[in-house]
Amino acid sequence: MSSKKKLWVGVFIVGGILLFSVGLFLIGSRQQIFSHHFHVYTDLSDMQTLQTGAAVRVAGMDAGQVTAIDIPRNPSSKFRLTLEVDEKFHPIVREDSVASIETAGMVGSKYVNITQGSAQSPEVPPDATLPSQQSSGMSELMKQGNVIAKDVQSTIKDLHKNADETLESFTSTAKHVDGMIVAVRGHVEQIASNAAQVSADAREITSGIRHGQGAAGKLLTDQTVASNIQTTIEQAKQTSTNVEQASDKVNGMISDIQQNDLGDVHKTVANASDMSTQLDQAVGKFLAKGNNNQDTADALRNTVQGAQHAVTNFSDDTEALKHNFLLRGFFHRRGFFDMSELTPEKYDGTNFVKKPQARVWVPAAGLFEADSDGTQKLTKLGQSLLDQSMSDLTPFLPNNPIVIEGYAVEGIPAQRYVASRERALDVRNYLEAHFHLKPELVGIMPLGDHPPPGTGKSAWDGVCLALIVSK
Repeated sequence: MSSKKKLWVGVFIVGGILLFSVGLFLIGSRQQIFSHHFHVYTDLSDMQTLQTGAAVRVAGMDAGQVTAIDIPRNPSSKFRLTLEVDEKFHPIVREDSVASIETAGMVGSKYVNITQGSAQSPEVPPDATLPSQQSSGMSELMKQGNVIAKDVQSTIKDLHKNADETLESFTSTAKHVDGMIVAVRGHVEQIASNAAQVSADAREITSGIRHGQGAAGKLLTDQTVASNIQTTIEQAKQTSTNVEQASDKVNGMISDIQQNDLGDVHKTVANASDMSTQLDQAVGKFLAKGNNNQDTADALRNTVQGAQHAVTNFSDDTEALKHNFLLRGFFHRRGFFDMSELTPEKYDGTNFVKKPQARVWVPAAGLFEADSDGTQKLTKLGQSLLDQSMSDLTPFLPNNPIVIEGYAVEGIPAQRYVASRERALDVRNYLEAHFHLKPELVGIMPLGDHPPPGTGKSAWDGVCLALIVSK
């Protein structure tokens, strides 16, 4: 091969390598391969055709992609999305940022949008779960538009029908009014004639009153009647004067009583003061110091404190006996375990797992409901299910230990632990109150979603009632 051909071959190879490098760099920049990323998660109930590899945008800017979509284990759970976000967007992605599925344009591709958080909220830590908001898709909006159009069309038809009925009612009412006018015309003329007669009679009565006729006329024109009215007014004034004099006499009587009996009142106050002094002396003698120069109140206080110390020491001695080498087997056979010291790993080796008298599994469906603050609470149906489940355990109650194991399958491990513990606590509180169980014989154990080995269950969502019989 000549040198010229070798030169052209070298140029071709170098050019191909350069083109490949430039293409790789452009694609890597496009896909943000060379950028630093952090991962967050979110849960959605409807994916709206979103696929793995879809874009992730923060406040409308390209910031990463969807790297994984986990299918839910049951219909009540949600799809879990793993979002890879460029590290440069980390300062504006906060704990109150919300993730939602959006559409580019009217019929564009789907992408996940993360809203910009507030300044008061801290930055979201890596591998955290962002709250989600389910957005409406185009198909759902079209369905809603069809429903609204049908409702508008139905409303228009109803308006047409009501308008026709209203016009018919107006026409019928006009006809009735015309008939009534024709029917009452004669009565109106008679009423006008009667009114004229009444007016004439009223003028005649007024003329008679002016001339002193009748009682009203005499009241206005007779001087004797006026004199009688004046006499009545003077008598009323005299009566008022008499009442005022009687009131003055009553005030004088009250003043005499106050002056004559005031000494008795002073004596009563003095006696009350003497009684108060005697009571103070009695209390002083009770609180006086004894032979050991100690007040009675201090002695009583020391006695109570001594009793409290004795009870505390007795409780400590009992707890020490439970851990004693010679007596520990006895308490373990009786089922005495300190549940506050047991972890789920240590719990696997207890008699509640190895040698239970009975184990009753109760699924979470219908057992709990979400409260207004997001926490779980026991439902009325759940209480009924627990009553039925306790039927096999009632022959051994209330003197045998029982443990309520809590299970939850949704969320990350920390969320499953908290949810399983809340479920176990709610069930324990109900069973203690409803079946009058001894609190020291009822324990709880949050186990997430993995039952202990040997129980025959690989996963569980709900609670399990484990009971052993004390020997």
